[in-house]
Amino acid sequence: MRVVGPETYRVNNYQPPRPKRRWRKPLIFLLTLVGLAGAVWAFRNDSPPPNLSTLIKQNQSSDDSFNYLDGRYLFSGTIVLARAVEKEAGGDYNQPFSGLSTFKPDIYDAWMADLECPVTTNQVSYQAQIANLVFNCRPEWLPTMAKYFKIVNLAGNHTYDMGAEGFPETVSHLKKAGITPIGNYSPRVKEDICKVIALPVKIKSTKDANKAEKARLPVAFCAWHYFSFSPEAGEIEAMKQYANVMPVFAFMHAGTEYLAQAQPNQVDLAHKIINAGPPEFLIGNSPHWVQNTEVYNDKLIVYSTGNFIFDQVDAETMRGASIDAKMSLGYDDNLKKWLALADKCQASSESCLAEAKQQGLRKVKASFTFDAIGNTSGNKRITRKADSTLQAAIDQRLNWAESMRKLGQEGAD
Repeated sequence: MRVVGPETYRVNNYQPPRPKRRWRKPLIFLLTLVGLAGAVWAFRNDSPPPNLSTLIKQNQSSDDSFNYLDGRYLFSGTIVLARAVEKEAGGDYNQPFSGLSTFKPDIYDAWMADLECPVTTNQVSYQAQIANLVFNCRPEWLPTMAKYFKIVNLAGNHTYDMGAEGFPETVSHLKKAGITPIGNYSPRVKEDICKVIALPVKIKSTKDANKAEKARLPVAFCAWHYFSFSPEAGEIEAMKQYANVMPVFAFMHAGTEYLAQAQPNQVDLAHKIINAGPPEFLIGNSPHWVQNTEVYNDKLIVYSTGNFIFDQVDAETMRGASIDAKMSLGYDDNLKKWLALADKCQASSESCLAEAKQQGLRKVKASFTFDAIGNTSGNKRITRKADSTLQAAIDQRLNWAESMRKLGQEGAD
């Protein structure tokens, strides 16, 4: 018997019957529905897809290919939107911020600075601020400020200039503007020493550079004012309960003004803070000059970042250093649970700690690389990024290259 193959059928213009594909019509119908749904969602952009925390809680996240998380943050020095800064602006509440685009703010997930003035509706004249050395910053500054700074540190010696009523009013104005305040004028208010902030981060994949999802990671920000105060028992130690379970970013307002190097009492205080945590790093300010850095117990200490937006007039007070901190972590089930906890941590630091302990969450291990970004500022000067000559001088004051070598950062000079 001759076996007739496919070639024979083709030669004789005969095609064998194809099997019926009963799945084709339902599939086309399903794809049509999906396409219509996508078009509706794209048109109604006020209905975003579920956030990452929801996906994790529902165990529906397609995040198996993610393997690391990163975040980038900028920490700047003293801001005082009062006295000559206010006078020079002449009612233009955008003016002091008009040079901040030189810092490329969009590359950072959050930007923080030291706000060394209360924010109240009080009327305090230019002459009164000079004569009495008190500051008051108007709430009208905040809408523009909030476009750049999402966090401000209030643990300083001028945030009580408008008295007992001025401080809570300051906190209220900042929160309404969408700016998160940390710290307190008085370190005796222990509940204000540390605050958990759900920091913006991005979850990424080394396999696909274009793949990323936004999320938030709980991090404790701890700040102390020790320019007008001396430490008392339990204040520095308040950080420990946070450092045991999550990353801590630490800040101190301390040091003699208008000196180039940290003094022994500053150094001793910084070492105590590192020993009591440890935090991931410690950034200090108050002297109004840029000061040196140090690596102690493998942690970076910046003793003073100097001025960022202020009206002082000598060369040292018209420059500052912002610290660019890049954080990265490995992505695993423990980290996913921390991300899912972000909303509760943002609402309450105490409930965040309690929930983390109840779930048995482990402290995430973060790695950091740092850079120093210089700035110019001062009376009748719009703050902007330093040029290469000024940056070199600021790096030298910070002894930046030496500290980076001690941290093992690649690319240190």
